[in-house]
Amino acid sequence: MTASIVFCIFFPVMSDYCNICDTRRPEGGTNHLVLNGGELWIEFCEPCGKSETLQNPETGETVTVQALFDRSKG
Repeated sequence: MTASIVFCIFFPVMSDYCNICDTRRPEGGTNHLVLNGGELWIEFCEPCGKSETLQNPETGETVTVQALFDRSKG
């Protein structure tokens, strides 16, 4: 008889909730921006993505959350 070992990797499950405006199930859904090698996850709705900005502390560049998300898609 052989035993099997199953390894499961659990990733954080986001539930269609904007972390910026605290809206659950916003119209149009949400997107996820993963930064700092997976240490920071930002789930955001379309209005917040277009209005909220992030600043790169190394370069000083300021960009909207949506613009950074669009860049990451290639």
